[in-house]
Amino acid sequence: MIQGTETQDNIIQRQPKTLLRRVLPAAAIAGTVIVLAAAFFHSIGETASLVLPRSQMQFATVQRGDLVRDIAVQGRIVAANAPTLYSQETGQVQLFKQPGEAVTLGDLLATISSPALQNDLQQQQAVLEGMRSEAERAALAAREQQLDMEQVMNNAQVNLLAARRELERAQQSIELGVIRKLDFDIATDNLTKAELEFDHAKRKVELAKDKLSFEQSSRTQDIHRQQLVVNELERKVTALNITAPVTGQLGNWLVEQQSHVLPGQALLTVIDLSRYEAELAVPESYARDLLPGQQVEVSIGSQRLNGAISYIAPEVRNNQVSARVRFDDVDSTALRQSQRLTARVILEHKTDVLKIARGEFISSGGGRQAYQVLDNQAVRKNIELGALSVQWVEILDGASEGEQWVISNLADFKDQNRVNLN
Repeated sequence: MIQGTETQDNIIQRQPKTLLRRVLPAAAIAGTVIVLAAAFFHSIGETASLVLPRSQMQFATVQRGDLVRDIAVQGRIVAANAPTLYSQETGQVQLFKQPGEAVTLGDLLATISSPALQNDLQQQQAVLEGMRSEAERAALAAREQQLDMEQVMNNAQVNLLAARRELERAQQSIELGVIRKLDFDIATDNLTKAELEFDHAKRKVELAKDKLSFEQSSRTQDIHRQQLVVNELERKVTALNITAPVTGQLGNWLVEQQSHVLPGQALLTVIDLSRYEAELAVPESYARDLLPGQQVEVSIGSQRLNGAISYIAPEVRNNQVSARVRFDDVDSTALRQSQRLTARVILEHKTDVLKIARGEFISSGGGRQAYQVLDNQAVRKNIELGALSVQWVEILDGASEGEQWVISNLADFKDQNRVNLN
């Protein structure tokens, strides 16, 4: 028989468990269960039901710094001075320069044939010459009449001198008792009569002078009035010759060669190539923000130009407002009429603001909500945005510096509070 190991075993008596050793394992087990339960329920509360791929999103970090509020618009290069020439009379037009040809100030560009205007000018010139001849004839007649009045006055003066001498002789004679008292009275009466006749003749001569002066002034006014009529007709005849108002090049014909034109009809344009401006088409929504003097950065291919707004159109056309930009210093030879350009209009400059890169989250979130990235989740938060620029957007409330946000379209988030990012 095979013997067992009973003889080799030593029986050890188990010591009785203390209260602490009996309670500690149970407490540990209960605590573990509670922690696991809490973690389970907490994970259930933060678990998102929506999962979106991270690779299809754009992210940006909230920063603090300067924000330049600006807008990007399209435009074109235009000549600062490109006058349009108009017809001032009815007639047949003849054009002498072809579009694109170089022109110099004063060059004859076109002429309008108007026989009726030429005839009116000749008639009025004839009337003017007739009025001048009539004025000279009337002046001669007045001078002749004045000479007659002076002759009458001279005769009256001679008669006055004779009457005075006769009175003196009568005075001496009556003192000597040679003549009668009646003869003396007759001599006195003759002197009085001669004095009256001389005074009347002198006044008639003065009146004739005044009359001559008045008639000459009246005729001078008539001639001047007629001269104004002739001058206006001469101006109109001169205006039949259309000359270049600036040095540059001929733009476009606005009428056909040898066509019949009416007063006020546009004929052609002339482009001054010495100075250019930029004409911008600004959306109507930014019209209130535009002010003369605002700085503008213009890009034409690889060329960069700086300028300022010089003119803002008072009306809106096709939901756009036209604005002119005057360049600071630019070589006009590098520019061409109607060149397309892109411009950046600086509306406002803010310093020390919270900002984030501009993205589609502004429109898709209504500017009131955004998603902040925390670990592998995007958490929705309420925000308040401020000024917008081409690259940045100001954050007024709901953000801290250094936060990372989703700046792409938020339509796929479906207004969920939490979204897992895969």
